[in-house]
Amino acid sequence: MGGAPPARPARSASPEPTRNSESGTTAVPTTGTTAVPTIRPTVSAAIATLRERNLVLPVAGVRPTELVDSFDEPRDGGRKHNAIDILAPRGTPILSADDGRILRMSTSELGGISMYTADAAGRFVYYYAHMERYAAGRSVGERITKGDTLGFVGTTGDAPKNVPHLHFQIMLWPDDGKYWIGEPINPYPILKPPR
Repeated sequence: MGGAPPARPARSASPEPTRNSESGTTAVPTTGTTAVPTIRPTVSAAIATLRERNLVLPVAGVRPTELVDSFDEPRDGGRKHNAIDILAPRGTPILSADDGRILRMSTSELGGISMYTADAAGRFVYYYAHMERYAAGRSVGERITKGDTLGFVGTTGDAPKNVPHLHFQIMLWPDDGKYWIGEPINPYPILKPPR
């Protein structure tokens, strides 16, 4: 669904499909015509930058104090979670955490109905998974604004059917353009205000 993902010009010559172990998606890098900055911040600098942006907590009605840090939790197959799960009733609106654009809309065995978005500068990638459905009219390449409804909380993919939640992941956009396997950044300290 949604067509080929737009990508920065890749530095790697290999167009081989790559499987994202968390989302279960397979994607083939494509060359895009959109010029995007190639400056990659360190993870600590990225966290500072993202805090300054005042990201929107991506599930309507959830307070920062309700968040749980599950970033380092183990998953099947020796994987690490690399995200946080934000629990909410089925059908709760999922909101865009940042201004930017929709990169990919897909369905996979692990992530279920999911969406990748990027900030306007193409430095950060946001992954929203286990959606019940997308918001009407959403499409790949569409510009989005903080707080826009992207979809609705659900249990698609490998989510427990009795625990509706949003799997929310933030990644640095890698130099090779394979945004679906970018370096993960823990959303918890960004979305939860300091004590």
